[in-house]
Amino acid sequence: METANRSISLRLFADSSLIPLVQGAIEQAASVFGMSHQRVLKLVMAGEEIISYLAQTAHGGEVQITITHGGWCVIVDFSFEAAPSDLWIINLAAQKKANSGQEVEHLGLLLASRMMDRFTVRLKGRKVHLELRLDYEYLVLQPKLVRPKMLRGPLTIVDNPEPALIKEACAAVVNQYPPYLVHTAFFTPGKTVDMVAGGYLDMIVAVDEQGQLAGMLSWRAPSQNSISFSGPYIFAEGDDVARKLEMHLLKRVGRGNAESLFSDLATAQLVSENFESLGQIEFLQEDEQSIQMAVWFRLLRDDAGGAVWAHHDIVEFLEKKYSDLCLMRTIRQVDAAGEALPERSVFSTRLRPELKEATFVPMVVGVDVSESIARQVAALREDDYRNIFFHIDLASGWQAAMGGALLENGFVPRILLPKGGKSDVVVFQYA
Repeated sequence: METANRSISLRLFADSSLIPLVQGAIEQAASVFGMSHQRVLKLVMAGEEIISYLAQTAHGGEVQITITHGGWCVIVDFSFEAAPSDLWIINLAAQKKANSGQEVEHLGLLLASRMMDRFTVRLKGRKVHLELRLDYEYLVLQPKLVRPKMLRGPLTIVDNPEPALIKEACAAVVNQYPPYLVHTAFFTPGKTVDMVAGGYLDMIVAVDEQGQLAGMLSWRAPSQNSISFSGPYIFAEGDDVARKLEMHLLKRVGRGNAESLFSDLATAQLVSENFESLGQIEFLQEDEQSIQMAVWFRLLRDDAGGAVWAHHDIVEFLEKKYSDLCLMRTIRQVDAAGEALPERSVFSTRLRPELKEATFVPMVVGVDVSESIARQVAALREDDYRNIFFHIDLASGWQAAMGGALLENGFVPRILLPKGGKSDVVVFQYA
């Protein structure tokens, strides 16, 4: 997102006496950025809790706060130095553990994380970035039954659809496809419009000669190396809608610097000749019926090879995947060898409660990694979550090493996403 010119920053030290200053800065900035009063108050309260937490755990340390207008959200980033494992409280299962007196100083961070639409942690050595994201309020669509229409005349692909066309496409997706195939943003068309305008999401639509909506496909960049797409979504009966959308997508993304293209949510209308299969994810619905969701892939550049890290227990899985995809990789094995590790592990979590789906990404791998994974799973299972995933980036040895802990806790490697992160990403699923 091109938001750097819409940011406000301040630098201060971690002291509770400065809480009113932080509250005022967040309140004024978020209000200027057009956020409603009730939402502004949530950001202000979360900011207060984080400064209170830092005043207790990193008193006197320097803190830089950046408040950014993200187009469809407001982002508040806190940058400071700390021991990464001190952030364990943001873990999903931490709430049940944080009830003793010795952990009370961490509760503010827990409260802040629960108030936000997204609460993420990024680490660069000892430099920690805590990022709060709160979305604007948008109208939520409720699905309704519609009948497919017949195409009239030749198709046209619209590269930069106007807001009204984007909203119509979102409604068509929500009305005609099951929720597990729908990008979460499509349930809030106004948010989708703002995400497209801000460059966070790209979209093309197909219309017939009378301007009737025939199909849509969207994509985003999860990393500098990759593009992931959702669709193609087809709204009218007729030939070639999916193929034309896909060929236009390939032309668009082929102009950029990304090396790989893979499906985030692929529909049954996808033209498989345009892609290679990466395998399937098993998705469990509320009635425990299992759906096999295919994941598709295409190289956008010649593969130059490279090296990845892997726990020895998933080397066989990787060798087969790389052979099937004709990708050149040197697999370097890694495992914990008694070296000093942080005391506690930290995971970032993305939840879709309506689908009972959770996706974890490791932030810190500590001594307790296996126990911590078990706690996260137990907490989710208590809330009837059925679809639980871990994404491991093989660019980092410390991430790859936790493959053994995942296997110990009932996870299995399902999908390899070439260049899905800094390097290739393995998707583990709780089985």
